[in-house]
Amino acid sequence: MTAGSSVGTRDLTHDTINRLGAPGPLQHGLAVKPGKPTIIAVCDGKPVIGLPGNPVSAFLVARQIVLPIVKRLLGERDRHTATIRATLTANISSTTGREDTVPVRLLEQEGETLANPVFGKSNLIYTLVNADGLVTVPLNSNGLKAGTSVEVFPF
Repeated sequence: MTAGSSVGTRDLTHDTINRLGAPGPLQHGLAVKPGKPTIIAVCDGKPVIGLPGNPVSAFLVARQIVLPIVKRLLGERDRHTATIRATLTANISSTTGREDTVPVRLLEQEGETLANPVFGKSNLIYTLVNADGLVTVPLNSNGLKAGTSVEVFPF
């Protein structure tokens, strides 16, 4: 389900998924940003994912969770995704206990590949439009400092 999962009383997706069959929602909320209100469920033996309503959140959760599930159900083997090594141009803050995904624009400067974060809220699609890939801030790292070598997952 897309564009439904949210936080609080505005979230109608949880109740809807709950009516689709047992056991229903297994997890409501993930330790990721963007994408926290994601719902993971099984309804009558079928996987159901309730994606967040914000477009960037929905895209990133679909890329990180839905796509691997679909590939596995189709019998595809896990393949290593090609990444690009780059140097971060600005600090990226993060909260302990949460994995953050930040869009970045790749730049070449004096023979070095740079990853310039594209900051913005998860309801602003321009963060993806202006980016070339994604950087993941690990779960308990408290962020990444400018000058750090990072892996960029290109679009």
